Amino acid sequence: MLLKIALNGARPKSENEYLPHSLEEIEKEVQLLYANGCKVFHIHCYDINGNESLKPEDVNNLVSRVKNISSDILMGISSGDWIEPDFEKRKSFIKSWRNIPDFISVNMIEDNAIEISNLLISKGVLVEAGLNERKAAEIFAESSLRKGCCRILIEPEPEVFNPAIETVNEIEDILNLCNIKIPRLLHGFNSVSWEILREAKKRGYDSRIGMEDTIYLENGKKVTSNLEIVNEARKILNAT
Repeated sequence: MLLKIALNGARPKSENEYLPHSLEEIEKEVQLLYANGCKVFHIHCYDINGNESLKPEDVNNLVSRVKNISSDILMGISSGDWIEPDFEKRKSFIKSWRNIPDFISVNMIEDNAIEISNLLISKGVLVEAGLNERKAAEIFAESSLRKGCCRILIEPEPEVFNPAIETVNEIEDILNLCNIKIPRLLHGFNSVSWEILREAKKRGYDSRIGMEDTIYLENGKKVTSNLEIVNEARKILNAT
């Protein structure tokens, strides 16, 4: 079972001062996690002012910094439309990237998700298809993205377990009906993240965890690093 590390997300430092945003903070955190056996990362890119960015200089610097830690590391970033709402500018940024992430998550529910995905694939980037609801699964199923997609991200937005599972089941129904065999990764957010991790294990899916998904351990303790979260997750996944 793959456990991908969601390092930071769009969370502001006001939620947790230890969220890694700068290149130096991200590098330090990835080095620590890599030394503890983590090799697959999802990282939101930030500029020097602490704002999320898809600008070529910021993405190039982030990819270079992380890849210099080890060539064994696989990393992806977010392409979320809130990072650069101007669609033409977002496409221009992507076209100008020199250092290419291994994979990039695309939220299928967003406008222009298919066009962005095809652009990324044309640059040699594998797409992770983010499915947050049934409609997103339908959009993906009707697309021609399967060959360029390395992973389905099932990521229900409800932060209560039962509604989250209902969403997961609705997404699964579409994937199964359309015979989509791409590897699936299941994860949740905030208060439901730990329960969803257990559900991923139960269903035999890959999962992810990190300070993007939660900044608290199961006992309610606020974390000071991603490694604390990873160690807790490993206990859950390795339990018999």
